[in-house]
Amino acid sequence: MSNQLQEPKENENIDCHLQQVGMGTLICRAARQTGDKTTNEVNPTICFNCPAGKIFREVGCDAVLPKIRIYPRMIGASFNVETLFCKIRKRETTLDFCRTCGLVTAETTRQTVSIARGLFKAQGFYSAYKDIEKARELIRDGNFENAVTRSIACLESTMRICHEKLGKTLPNKKQITDLWKSTRTILHFDELDPSGATLPLMNALSGVVSHLGGLRNTLGDVHGKGIFPPDVSENIAELAINTASTLSTAIIRRFNQIKEEAK
Repeated sequence: MSNQLQEPKENENIDCHLQQVGMGTLICRAARQTGDKTTNEVNPTICFNCPAGKIFREVGCDAVLPKIRIYPRMIGASFNVETLFCKIRKRETTLDFCRTCGLVTAETTRQTVSIARGLFKAQGFYSAYKDIEKARELIRDGNFENAVTRSIACLESTMRICHEKLGKTLPNKKQITDLWKSTRTILHFDELDPSGATLPLMNALSGVVSHLGGLRNTLGDVHGKGIFPPDVSENIAELAINTASTLSTAIIRRFNQIKEEAK
């Protein structure tokens, strides 16, 4: 694949799932090196123009793996993408095809998960971040049973970390319903609204959390898999990660509010 490089503006996004920060430079993990003629170092211009990066940014998919060669030059590097391989479809692909692919995670799901991931990173909820990142990858790869398990583990991690950061004792029973009941108490969720209008919502969320636990026990793989594993659809996996992400976001926002009030 030949390329005509377009310079990105200062505020334009150049993110890519194949980027890695090296010693003062950007590294492309997909770069194929052959002696001194090629390098794995990239710059914003290459990342902005690379079709794998465009798929990541425009489509929101990180299942594409390119074979790419980067050639260092005195006036700036150039690159050549030999192939784009889709891990999901297990065949070569193109940017145009990926834009119309029906296997891509829904935009609403990407946004919901992205907000939660950002909060996890910013607030130091690292185990929750790992759980939701793994759940996202599992949905992408079609492992929906494990995606259900990891999505709900993300919610549990969020509640556990809240207890630890606030110096509160975890409940004796480690069921998700007990974790929620304790989290609801230490974060004073019932005091969100002085009028009491949100109290019915809090009670309803208790039911949601309970049903999430039941969903994991029945459709997840937390207890292993038998000869005939449950038939879990992508819809169920998306519902699990969306629900866990939304609840986790609400918990962290309330956690931050409690910390500010304590100051």
